[in-house]
Amino acid sequence: MTYPTGSRNALNRLLINKAREMGIGCRLLLAGCEDFLELSYQGRSIVINKTRSHRLSLIAGLLAKNKEATNLLLSQRGLPVPPYMVVSETGAEAVRFLQTHLSVAVKPLDASGSAGVTLDVRTVPQLETAIQRAGSYGGKVMLQRFVPGADYRVLVINYRIAAVTEYRPAFVTGDGASSLRELIRRLNETRIRQSEIGEIEAFAEIKTDSKRLLAALDQQGVALDDIVPAGCLVKLQDIRNAPAGEISEIYADRTDLICPANAAMAVEAAKALQIDVAGIDIRCPDIAVPVTEASGGILEVNALPDMIHHVVPYEGVSRDVIRIYLEYLFEEALTWNR
Repeated sequence: MTYPTGSRNALNRLLINKAREMGIGCRLLLAGCEDFLELSYQGRSIVINKTRSHRLSLIAGLLAKNKEATNLLLSQRGLPVPPYMVVSETGAEAVRFLQTHLSVAVKPLDASGSAGVTLDVRTVPQLETAIQRAGSYGGKVMLQRFVPGADYRVLVINYRIAAVTEYRPAFVTGDGASSLRELIRRLNETRIRQSEIGEIEAFAEIKTDSKRLLAALDQQGVALDDIVPAGCLVKLQDIRNAPAGEISEIYADRTDLICPANAAMAVEAAKALQIDVAGIDIRCPDIAVPVTEASGGILEVNALPDMIHHVVPYEGVSRDVIRIYLEYLFEEALTWNR
């Protein structure tokens, strides 16, 4: 079976497999329903919903879902948050915000994942369209200064860093002999990764007839049948004014690269919202360099972080975050083991 990237069913399968490997009883709480797993060990039972457990309070989950509340709490802790404002329409204030920051991200105030999010919006017409798109997911919309750099997901479990993954829009690197079309074909061949639960799709197939792809190539002055010089990187995605959900990303483990200051910042962000298992989304040029408000910031704190890419990275080392999570749930009976 092939699981699409970010598949919640895949996460459940990883949880079930690891629990059994560790001698922890694991079953569906309700037959035919994968929303809840019942774990049991040494006479103790815990019901979980993916990465949610009894240790996550209702208020913490609600705060994480509201981006304005999240940013306020992070800012109160002195954590770097890119400038933002909340609007309901494209009024004068929204236009001034765009003109001040030159590029903004537009997102629903209260929505999950990439739904309704538009990146790197630069013109007023683009802003109007992006606000309408985001507004269809709820009443209010957040505008936030768009930060140049790369996206990082820092997984925090029990207020400790468990793993770090970098996400970059899909790209290929030339070898001096192959055409761009051939390089894309090879990249597509590697998008299915093998795991203990079967195949996992790392990213959606890059289609060579995609208008978005062709526009990105045109911006770089490259054609599909060109031979790409050795070491030359060609971007396959143009994120300018792009719906976030339409961007194919390549992800890589960066756990060993995060600097102590950024690690402490991510843990503090989880503590600010009292989320015991959190995915901290950071955008900055380099996770190895301390993040400041000038260089980047925290974009979001997720109360239901996906762990799949940490376990089955496209590039880099697999991190045994499922074991860390299960050990945390049964920490009185099991020993924390990184």
